[in-house]
Amino acid sequence: MAQATSEMEIQYQAKLRQARERFSEATRRLSEAELVSSLSGLPTATRWPIAVPAECPACSHTGFASGRDKTGEYGAIWFLPRHFGCQLCGLTLTRWELDLAGIKGQILNDDAEPDPDGEPDFETY
Repeated sequence: MAQATSEMEIQYQAKLRQARERFSEATRRLSEAELVSSLSGLPTATRWPIAVPAECPACSHTGFASGRDKTGEYGAIWFLPRHFGCQLCGLTLTRWELDLAGIKGQILNDDAEPDPDGEPDFETY
């Protein structure tokens, strides 16, 4: 299992490096303000119904994690990320790479009072 994790980490780091290179090339001719204002508010196209802003691990600008919702205990509605995309640098991450990037599930509704240590079983959804 350690070897599989190592291979995933290598692939993840390679994706980050490639996205950083694309970002550098794209920003060479444009000012950062022009680029950010034109692209950062656009989620990438995915099949998942919910998109939540998230910091891109490659370029540190705003990208979008997309996924689905799941009702948990005590009325909490969880966002379960399954994809991440950044329009600025072109980085896309899938389910297992999201863990490496630190993009985790989160509660969407602030009015619920869930157990602070509770989490839905992300593996089954």
